[in-house]
Amino acid sequence: MNIKAQLPLVALLIATGAAAGDHRYPLAPAYVAECGSCHVAYPPALLSAADWATTMQNLDRHFGSDASLDPEVHKAIAAILQAQASTRSKHTAGGTAPRLTATLWFQKEHRAEKLRRHQAQPAPATPQSTPLAQCNTCHARADQGDFGENSLKTSATRR
Repeated sequence: MNIKAQLPLVALLIATGAAAGDHRYPLAPAYVAECGSCHVAYPPALLSAADWATTMQNLDRHFGSDASLDPEVHKAIAAILQAQASTRSKHTAGGTAPRLTATLWFQKEHRAEKLRRHQAQPAPATPQSTPLAQCNTCHARADQGDFGENSLKTSATRR
């Protein structure tokens, strides 16, 4: 993958930011290609810069997998994550392996009564993932960075 060719697009994505009210987040192609190959490419704006730095420093032991990247790709993705990271405390997970599901924002958005209102049931856990980390189970366009309520699947459409 030619990261240098994608840098103008990355700059455009960083400049446009996220439409946070709609929970739509532009995702850089380099980030999606590398991180989205194993799991949903979580929007960088949902974790703090410190949490992303910790995650990137520990890719050799990324939730039980070695997700190491070549240095040029690592540098490019780290820059994307830092540029688009949240500055809000509710998006801080902390710890040696920060989890999006541990942030106050995520816990509020996915509390039981809100899940019931959307007729949502978290997916069952797999060895690779916790139930709430499987975003595409409920969010139809999670792979496109769209986590808005209009893109939620109902229990009838999730089958």
